[in-house]
Amino acid sequence: MHLRTVPALVLLLSLAACGGSSGSSAPGDQEQVLQLLSVHDVAVSDPSGLALDFDGVHLWTVSDDPGQGMYKITRQGEVVKHVPFASDDLEGIVVDPANLTLWVVEERLREILNVTREGTVLSRTPVPVEVNRPNDGLEGITINTRTGDFFVINEKNPRLLLRLGPDLQVRETVPLDFSGIFFMSDVSGISYDRVENTLWIISDESRKIVVIDLQYNPVRMYRTDILKGEGIAVDPDLRRVYAICDAESRLYVHAY
Repeated sequence: MHLRTVPALVLLLSLAACGGSSGSSAPGDQEQVLQLLSVHDVAVSDPSGLALDFDGVHLWTVSDDPGQGMYKITRQGEVVKHVPFASDDLEGIVVDPANLTLWVVEERLREILNVTREGTVLSRTPVPVEVNRPNDGLEGITINTRTGDFFVINEKNPRLLLRLGPDLQVRETVPLDFSGIFFMSDVSGISYDRVENTLWIISDESRKIVVIDLQYNPVRMYRTDILKGEGIAVDPDLRRVYAICDAESRLYVHAY
């Protein structure tokens, strides 16, 4: 797998464009910065959605091309396993800490699927979201590992965060209508931070990441320069943020 190397001067300019620097801002600042560590090509067509595996080595992503299913990749972007199955438009993925199966969302079908690592669909659950356009639907999913609750985001029209219980019944529906530096014109990926007990949400169109608490208040924001950032996975132990780029099929690795 090809790792894109960047000369020192170009890397510095890239970090400046991303709002990056050699470290993060002082704790409590609303706008903070990420340090770009590396960028890797990923041999996946239209990758969308990203999740950490629990082995500390791999990530999972999905393709939104029909039937392409899920991919297990290294943290350097190398595909080590492809799991095709009958999918329509996959847009998000998370690993279940209880049994290591995978949960994915179907954007246009408005469904949450539980799938084995071999591609067997265990369940399909409809999610009641009314949108104006079929392609403005479900975009991401994550699990609160403390409670077992699921968090699902709807891309836009409307931008929504839904909290579902372990039984997949909707408990809360929250509009994501932040203002100022926290404004996002769409939401495209979500990841739960078990250490901080927060949610990290990436916006494709606004090119930023907004961190919110579990009262759904924005805590801080990071700007990125990622074209079509469609998925995010946060590793709070290593303080790494992984983002997948749909348009370029690239994996971005940041420190925070």
